[in-house]
Amino acid sequence: MLVAVEPIDNNTRTTSKHTNDIPSRPQTTLSTSMSTYPGKILVVDDNELNRTLLRLQLQREGHQVETAEHGMAAIEMLRAKPFDIVLLDLLMPEMDGFQVLTVLQADSELRRIPVIVISALDEMESIVRCIEMGATDHLARPFSPVLLRARINASLSAKRLHDKEVEYIQQVRRITDAAAAIEAKRFDAASLDTVAAREDALGQLARVFTRMAREVEARERQLKQESQFKSALIGKITHELRSPFVSVGFTSQLIQRYAERNMIAEVRAEAGQLERQLAEGRQMIDSMIAYASLVSKLSTTHANPTDIGGLIRESLAPLQRIAETREIRLSTEIAEPLPLLSVDREQLGEAIHHLVHNAIKFNHAGGQVHLRCLTHDGQLTLTVEDNGPGIAPDKLTTIWDAFAQTGNNMQRGVDGLGLGLALVGCIIKAHRGKLLAHSTPGEGSTFGFRLAVG
Repeated sequence: MLVAVEPIDNNTRTTSKHTNDIPSRPQTTLSTSMSTYPGKILVVDDNELNRTLLRLQLQREGHQVETAEHGMAAIEMLRAKPFDIVLLDLLMPEMDGFQVLTVLQADSELRRIPVIVISALDEMESIVRCIEMGATDHLARPFSPVLLRARINASLSAKRLHDKEVEYIQQVRRITDAAAAIEAKRFDAASLDTVAAREDALGQLARVFTRMAREVEARERQLKQESQFKSALIGKITHELRSPFVSVGFTSQLIQRYAERNMIAEVRAEAGQLERQLAEGRQMIDSMIAYASLVSKLSTTHANPTDIGGLIRESLAPLQRIAETREIRLSTEIAEPLPLLSVDREQLGEAIHHLVHNAIKFNHAGGQVHLRCLTHDGQLTLTVEDNGPGIAPDKLTTIWDAFAQTGNNMQRGVDGLGLGLALVGCIIKAHRGKLLAHSTPGEGSTFGFRLAVG
């Protein structure tokens, strides 16, 4: 059973404030129920016994309690650490309760802390003045433990409600700030994580807002990629396609001259050359159309749980014959069982196909291509290693760019125009993965990607 000892009545104080000034009062039995809202409380009183009695009583109620012997010390403590309530005596040396209230109300942070003023019964005028100065409540000496508990709980409830309101307003401001950030194209989705964690309507709004912002970001990224592709395509048309058609024009002139002179054998030879040049031009155009078609599919990604091991084997099946024809040894190392990955099966299959096709295509007869796939630390890593001629360091930095070429003897086709690895890059970026590339000239290359599991 807890026993309450009431604080000293200010009316009984003497100048010396001896403990003998404590009036004799009957002991009151307290309920054993704890406070509904335990909090951190600062007791400010120049009488050491009063401070001690209040501290012990409040600690029994489950509160964290610290004490200050005068107003100046209280202000320093309030500025140094957070408190939920201040129990403030009015009559103190150096800085009295009125001065403390004045300082608290002038501080935008400290004025939020509830202040319960402790006074004598005959100090009603002072109590009214304190309430007008911003005090939350008052306790008149002598006060009962039940009343103390009630006033403390009421103030703590009000403080927590006010804190929630402030937090709510701050989080609403985060959403409005995020809207401005999106408009300025500097939005960070993580800035709304704490708001989105709420389970109320504001949290739902933040989650919807974040999802919409990410969709906008993804769309802008896609538009940027499409713009880059268009620029590269135009540049390629004006440069790469000009060569075969310049040759076509020259060959056509020769055919006309030979025909005028009845040089039939020469006409036939140049006609064959013309046919080859036109076929080369058509193949280049078809390759670019095929690449553009593949890139356009990236705008509609359909992610589903996918067996990556099965997808690898399915993607490699048509390449096995090509490898055999080129006398390339194609091998795999799959650390099964692999976890199901939520990916676009068709797109990721395209990426795997072009990685392996690229390695086969630019390897030498008798070479080797090895695909390795494993998971580690929540990441799935797929790499394709070859022992071909390798790539110079200055070319490696642009290997994932559309129309990038690493040599002068590349065959025409999707990969021949430098589009195979560019397509891989688009697909892996669309899946928020990381591209991997390493090469040593004369020894071989390793290309691949890394995707998050789960």
